[in-house]
Amino acid sequence: MSKQKFVADLREGETVLTLFQVRRKQLLNFKNKPGVFLGLSLGDRTGELAARVWEDGEQLAASVKVGDFVRVEGEVTSFQGRLQLNVRQLHVVADHELELGDFLPVTPRDRQQMLDDLQAAVAAVAEPHCRALLERFFASSAFREDFCSAPAGKRNHQPYVGGLLEHTLGVVRTARAVAAAYPGVDTDLLVTGAILHDVGKVREYTFERCIDYSDDGRLLGHIIIGTEMVSREIEAIPGFPPVLRAKILHMLVSHHGYYEWQSPKRPKFLEACILHHLDMLDGEIDKINRAVAATPEGDDWSPWMPELGRPVFNK
Repeated sequence: MSKQKFVADLREGETVLTLFQVRRKQLLNFKNKPGVFLGLSLGDRTGELAARVWEDGEQLAASVKVGDFVRVEGEVTSFQGRLQLNVRQLHVVADHELELGDFLPVTPRDRQQMLDDLQAAVAAVAEPHCRALLERFFASSAFREDFCSAPAGKRNHQPYVGGLLEHTLGVVRTARAVAAAYPGVDTDLLVTGAILHDVGKVREYTFERCIDYSDDGRLLGHIIIGTEMVSREIEAIPGFPPVLRAKILHMLVSHHGYYEWQSPKRPKFLEACILHHLDMLDGEIDKINRAVAATPEGDDWSPWMPELGRPVFNK
């Protein structure tokens, strides 16, 4: 069954009959009468759309799960400046009846080329222990496949298949530029931290049918997962310097920069401080770029962007 209409194609006032994936669901109380209705977020590879089932919401909520693919008939309306779908009919569709590629957003960039560029950055690391550590990760075809498929986030930045690879390469490139601009920066250490800082996201997220948190992701998060992964690989390298080990692991646990942003430690040396800011920079650039891309043709301002907490000027 082919998908006829994508979220990005929808226009206010039209009636649609097409396929979506259920990303979120919630029973909500009516404001002006007793009872509840079903609130949904429906998505495909181009975005997400709020949807409302005004009748028989409780019964439908019991039969539809988050992650299900559904065939939906409804009318596109507008609520508080954003498109919304009023659902008339909704039926669950089996996976084998559709193309999964229609529903997972994917980086617009060439993943093989990005992987080649990242592996070239690994080969350029001169410090032998750092290079050995990086090579242990990328020698695994299973790891490479996961690293090239994982998102960088669920909603915040690069929330699509290949997002982790795209984000990591962006941080690596700016890391090399900053190291060239400022004397005293240990380029090999900084690049190693840049490549590994989000490695735990290959296990923090699931990304086969939809992008969501894994159980480990919800319970531990990518900082702890990644620290465990890197520590395990370091232990397998004979003679790995203890101070270098401590520095690399510190870069992982401090790269969010603040305790309230889930960093167990704040950056305590130069390369760790640089990595935190470069990680933030790449994420913010992606948010701005996606806001610009979401701006309707002819408008000077993007829609309100929850990830930024503001709209973006685009003129």
